[in-house]
Amino acid sequence: MLVESKQVILVTGATGYIGSRLLHELLLRFGDGWRIRALVRHGSSKEALEVLPVELVYGDLMDPVSLIEACQGVSVVFNCAGHIAYSRNQLGVLYNVNVRGTAALVDACLECGVGRLVHTSSVAAIGVAPKGLPATEETTFREWQHRIAYMESKHLAEMECMRGVAEGLEVVMVNPAVVVGRGRTAGGVENASTRAIRDIYMGRIPVYPSGGISLVGIDDVVQAHIAAWQNGVSANRYIITAGNYSFRELFTTVRQLPGGSGKPVFEAALAFQKLAGMAGELFALVTGGRPYISVESMRLAREQLFYSNQRSLTELEIQYQSVEEVLSSILGDAFSSQSSL
Repeated sequence: MLVESKQVILVTGATGYIGSRLLHELLLRFGDGWRIRALVRHGSSKEALEVLPVELVYGDLMDPVSLIEACQGVSVVFNCAGHIAYSRNQLGVLYNVNVRGTAALVDACLECGVGRLVHTSSVAAIGVAPKGLPATEETTFREWQHRIAYMESKHLAEMECMRGVAEGLEVVMVNPAVVVGRGRTAGGVENASTRAIRDIYMGRIPVYPSGGISLVGIDDVVQAHIAAWQNGVSANRYIITAGNYSFRELFTTVRQLPGGSGKPVFEAALAFQKLAGMAGELFALVTGGRPYISVESMRLAREQLFYSNQRSLTELEIQYQSVEEVLSSILGDAFSSQSSL
């Protein structure tokens, strides 16, 4: 897809972890020739964006009129807005933001003649392969995944994207694995996955679940969004991952890095994993907050959630930073902070 000058880029979710990092990269690479517009919600922490040469427009995925206004004259939309939660008590929010919000944005793009929508999806929208094999973009979404609220919401959001394709909109879906890396949201909040890595490093989590996950650095996720805009095939999804790890491998690797706790780690018994999830839900119910761990998150932690990045390597030509390099950059900061205390 050729880049033309003096056109408009819109980024939704611009105060979030991926959205704010993408916004900075777009300014760096395309700020001279493109107008860059950021959709922000009233009341969101936008101070970090107000000092940037971007056009701030106020709106919400739940307000279709505001989306149509934001999409006026726009050539490409990066939809980085979304809600992440692994708890059934978040079902309503997950459906409203991830599904209804995506549907409204697709409609706004069609109404305003947007050239391309790059949708931030997730590997959670993709099927889980059997026997620990890496899933691909074509792996079928499994029946049990429909019972995991976040997975279901991201899967349905992609269905809305494909509806947009059927109605004439170019849509490319970017499916990152678990995102880790340096930096924070525009509101100064650290990414939850990165915080968990720090807790492992410090020895605050004494046991690991029986499954495995796929990881990728934030910088590669940002580059993948831009590559999806410029080189991605409409109606395609692209898994963005740098590597697959069992939790045992991940915990061992992280704790053995310089400055890590170095303590041995042990696999949690199945009964303990289930009880931990229920305890997390109960704590959240009592406090009114969101659970750090939940029944759904512990259910997933028992699965081998591995994914293949082959399509992104060949079609988007992503050159991934290794997970070890990403972890070292994160935990180097932690070690420096710990040493200065």
